[in-house]
Amino acid sequence: MGVPPSESHHRRRSSVRAPPDPPAEDTDDDFSHLNHSHDTDPNRDRREHPADDTDSLSDLSSLAESVEMDYRSSDDDLHDDEETGLTAKQRRQRHRRRRQRRQLDARIAGVKASRQDGAVVNLADRNVAKRLLVNAVLIGLWYFFSLSISIYNKWMFSDSKDVEDPVVFPFPLFTTSMHMVVQFTLSSIILYAFPSLRPRHPSPAMGYVAPAEQPPIITKFFYLTRLVPCGIATSLDIGLGNMSLKFITLTFLTMCKSSALAFVLLFAFVFGLETLSIKLILIIATMTIGVVMMVAGEAAFNAVGFALIIASAFFSGFRWGLTQFLLLRHPATSNPFSTLFFLTPVMLLSLILIAFAVEGPAEIFNGFMALANAHGIVAGVGFLIFPGILAFCMIASEFALLKRSSVVTLSICGIFKEVVTISAAGVVFHDQLTAVNISGLIVTISSIASYNYMKIFQDAPRIPRRDRGAE
Repeated sequence: MGVPPSESHHRRRSSVRAPPDPPAEDTDDDFSHLNHSHDTDPNRDRREHPADDTDSLSDLSSLAESVEMDYRSSDDDLHDDEETGLTAKQRRQRHRRRRQRRQLDARIAGVKASRQDGAVVNLADRNVAKRLLVNAVLIGLWYFFSLSISIYNKWMFSDSKDVEDPVVFPFPLFTTSMHMVVQFTLSSIILYAFPSLRPRHPSPAMGYVAPAEQPPIITKFFYLTRLVPCGIATSLDIGLGNMSLKFITLTFLTMCKSSALAFVLLFAFVFGLETLSIKLILIIATMTIGVVMMVAGEAAFNAVGFALIIASAFFSGFRWGLTQFLLLRHPATSNPFSTLFFLTPVMLLSLILIAFAVEGPAEIFNGFMALANAHGIVAGVGFLIFPGILAFCMIASEFALLKRSSVVTLSICGIFKEVVTISAAGVVFHDQLTAVNISGLIVTISSIASYNYMKIFQDAPRIPRRDRGAE
C-alpha cells in the first residue's frame, strides 16, 4: 500500500524520459529528444549539439565558437542539469569536452601571440641589419674614395724618377685649384637638384616675412670676415699637404698628418672652444712624442716635406678653429654642399695665386703640354679633374655617414682609416716602416683614441637617445 504523492512534490522529468543508466553513446539522442520536447517553449533558446572529441580537436574554428557559447551559458548549464536529467557520467563527459575546448583555445591564442611577437622581433632585426649594412657600405665608400685620392695624388705629384710612369704632373698647387673648380660645379648641381639642401633663412620670430624684405643670407661683411679666412686656411691645408707628396712618402704623410689633432686642440684653446685641462695637455704632449718618434724612425727623412706636412697640419687646426668659431650654425654652411659652394671660389683664387707664385705659369703650361702629348688633351684634362671628383664623392659619403650615425662613429672610423691608408701605401708604393715608426704611430693613435674616448663621455648627456642608439 503506497502513500499518494503530495501535490507540492514535483517528479523529475529525467526519471520518466530517460532510463536510469543510459549508455554514453546515446547521449546525442537524448539531447535531441529533450530539445524536441522544449521546442514548444518560444522563450527558450535552442541548444546546439555538442561535438565529439575528434571534431573538437580537428576543427579549430568551430571549437572557438563552441567555447564562446560555453562561456556564455556556463551558469545556465548548472541549472539545466536538474531539468535535462544528465547523469554524473554525462556531466563528467561534458566538463571534459569543455576543458579540452578551453585548453585548445588557449593554445591557439598562445600560438597567435607568439607569432605576432616573432614578427615584431624579426622586423626589428631586419631594420637593424639594414641600417648596419647601409652604414657599412658608406664607411666602405668613404675609405675607398679617401684611399683612391691619396694614392692617385702620390702618383700624380711625384717626380718622374720616383715612379715607373715617366709622365706625371708634379704641380700639386695648380692641380688642387682644379679640384676646387670640380667641387664647385658638383656642389652647384647638388644644390640645384635638391632644394632642401639650399641655405635658408631661420624662421622669423614675428611670423611671415616677405622674401623681398628678408636680408641676404650672405652679406659682404660676412663673406670677407668669415668665409674668406676659412677658405684661405682650407686651401693651405689641402695644397701644402698635396705639395708635400713630392718629397715624402704617403706613409710618412699619413703619420705626420695625424698630429693635426694637437693643433686643433691648441686653436680650440685660443678661440675659447675648449677649456684647458691637465688631460688635454697630456694628450697633446703624448701626441708630440709620437710624432717625434715617427720622424726619428723615418729612413728617408726629407726636411722640406716634413715642414710642408707640419704646416698643413697647422692650417688644418687653424681651419677647424675658424670654422667652429665663425661659421658654426650659420645657414650658409649648414651642410658640406652649401659650404663647398661658398668656400671653393675663395680656395680656387688663393690656390691659383700661390701656384703661379711658387710653381710658375710657364712650368705649369709646359707640364700640361707634356701630359697632353703623351695621353691626349682630353685625357690630360681628365687627369687633372678626376681627383676633384674623388674628393667630392668622399665628402658626400662622409656627410651621409654622419647623418645616419654620429660624430663618435666618424671619429672611430677615421682612426682606423689612417691604419688602412698606411697599409695600402705599403702595398702599392712599398713604403718601409721601422720599429720606431710603428711605435710612434701607436703612441699617436692611442692619444687620438684617448681624446675621442674623453669626448664621448663629456658629450654623452647632450647626445639624443636616437643618436646613441645609432652608434
